[in-house]
Amino acid sequence: MKSKLLASFALAGVLLSTSALSPIGSLGVQPVQAQSVSVNFDLFFTQLEPHGVWVRHPQYRYVFCPTGVDSSWRPYTRGRWLYLEDRGWYFASDEPFAWATYHYGRWLDDDNLGWCWVPGTKWAPAWVSWRQSDNIVGWAPLPPEGEGYAVSVEVTRDELPEGYWVYVPTERFVEPQLSASIVLGSDQPDYYAQTQFLGPVVVEGDVVTNNVIEVNYIEQHINQQVTVYNAEEVSDPAAASVAVEGQTVQVFDQDVAEPTEEAAPAEAVDEAEAPEVIATEGGSVDAEGGKGAQATPPAAGETPETDAEMAPEPATPEAAPTDEASPPAVEPVPAEKDPAAADPEIPATEEPAPADQPATTKEPASADDPAAAEPPCPPETMVDGACAPEAAPEATDTEAVEPAAPAAEPAEAAPAAPAAEPEARGAEPVAPEAVL
Repeated sequence: MKSKLLASFALAGVLLSTSALSPIGSLGVQPVQAQSVSVNFDLFFTQLEPHGVWVRHPQYRYVFCPTGVDSSWRPYTRGRWLYLEDRGWYFASDEPFAWATYHYGRWLDDDNLGWCWVPGTKWAPAWVSWRQSDNIVGWAPLPPEGEGYAVSVEVTRDELPEGYWVYVPTERFVEPQLSASIVLGSDQPDYYAQTQFLGPVVVEGDVVTNNVIEVNYIEQHINQQVTVYNAEEVSDPAAASVAVEGQTVQVFDQDVAEPTEEAAPAEAVDEAEAPEVIATEGGSVDAEGGKGAQATPPAAGETPETDAEMAPEPATPEAAPTDEASPPAVEPVPAEKDPAAADPEIPATEEPAPADQPATTKEPASADDPAAAEPPCPPETMVDGACAPEAAPEATDTEAVEPAAPAAEPAEAAPAAPAAEPEARGAEPVAPEAVL
């Protein structure tokens, strides 16, 4: 009886201990479950919206087209390659969209939109494929598999179009900034034939590694060891960074939940309107080139328009000689007026205006200064005494005619000048003598 009672107490103690341990076991599993918790797919929509344009795509639902990039931009060209322990070659970049577009999803080169990114759910050091020769390394972004978002980790395409590939000399493969050494496949098509296709990243179960390019091959060309970095996971995409001195890379390595049927960005444009919108917001590769191509023809059209405007400018002097049909030589005279003070002479046109009819009266007007001798002289004596000064201006008329002979080219306006030559020049723009 006592033994049965003791056995029952022992069984109760075991059950109690098991129940007491069960919460501890669940608490121990929680960190593992917390690491496997997926990030919401909408994170891509909200975080990338300031750095590009979301476009409705007939095949891939929504694609992200970056803006603020130059005409030579390609994916995986603005950054550097770092080797992560157990994960392979990791592409590190300071571009604001790099944490997502270079480590999730796939890229496509759209005929109308240029390079655009299809969101995906699985992280990788880089979703690329590789080529290699004795002294050249090439890589290309992997295109999406199937329809819709890039939720699949499968890689079925081996060879990619030649325009997808970029190359660098092997000795520059680990440079801090590859953009200075990268050669586009479209600029050097011979590199495609000179290199051998090695293959894409390797997917093993739930892990993607990027070690197709062997470290030993790189070390032989750079004559030094390749630095191996340790990866540290972060939960905030903005915290992703590289600590060169510490040989650590903080990566946003989180599984992303598969999107729902309603998953979509808050703002998106139709495919037909996308090129114009992309160009307005900074321009991606093809959109910027299209914008430049559209801007160039009108610029060229404007240039001939300015030429046409220059044409009427010389036409105006042609109209000037037509206005002065009788004295065509007046044109060089206004040219001389430009260095001279022609402007002050223009208001002085009022003086030649009264001189139009009485050119001789203008001579007594010039004689107004010596006119003090005229009042004492009677009209009869003017013939004897005062007429002598009158004859003097007549002589000046003859003298004016004499210089008019060499000045026959400037115009007949020379005889119109009664006294000083500048006055004659002043009379030339009015050209009253031409009327006479």
